[in-house]
Amino acid sequence: MDLNHQYFEHQLSLMRASAAGTRLAKTRHLAAASATAYRISNHQSGTGADAADGWVRSSQNLDLWIDRDLGIGS
Repeated sequence: MDLNHQYFEHQLSLMRASAAGTRLAKTRHLAAASATAYRISNHQSGTGADAADGWVRSSQNLDLWIDRDLGIGS
């Protein structure tokens, strides 16, 4: 896995979410960022990297933001 590419994709998704003009677009970009964070975490977990925990938390936090934005669980 090319981690630099994955980091880049994650950052792009967050920037796109920040600039999104609609709630749906923001949610889609946050979902993409969350999926990328999950892939990074899985890869790092497989190699024993300490940073894997941070990517798990990032993915979980993004999922919470998506739920909040969509009004899920409210």
